[in-house]
Amino acid sequence: MFLNSPRHLAVLEEIGWNAERTALAIQRCDEAGLAEAIRESWRLNQALDPGTNPPDVQTILDAVAPDLAAAKLAGAGGGGYLFMMARDPDAARRIREKLTRHPPNARARFVDFTISATGLQVTRS
Repeated sequence: MFLNSPRHLAVLEEIGWNAERTALAIQRCDEAGLAEAIRESWRLNQALDPGTNPPDVQTILDAVAPDLAAAKLAGAGGGGYLFMMARDPDAARRIREKLTRHPPNARARFVDFTISATGLQVTRS
């Protein structure tokens, strides 16, 4: 990966460790720990590739920054999701109201997100 660049490989290793930290925070219902892990994930993604945070995304983040506990892009670039974790329920309401009133683009929409209480379930159809 990245032609065996030591810097990039070190960031990839940190991403792996942070994934474990994130899983533990979720398992412990540790909201502060989860927010910290998400912020670290976003920092590491940008360290791996500065293009991860395009100006249009940063504009959205800047607009709602006071109400954010953490945020990061998730999914494939250009067609993925901007995951935002609000500081509290009132902050979430303000973020939704602000971005609904002034959407960043014509395709922007909110997608509700929850963490499964039952864990991974595999089904066959």
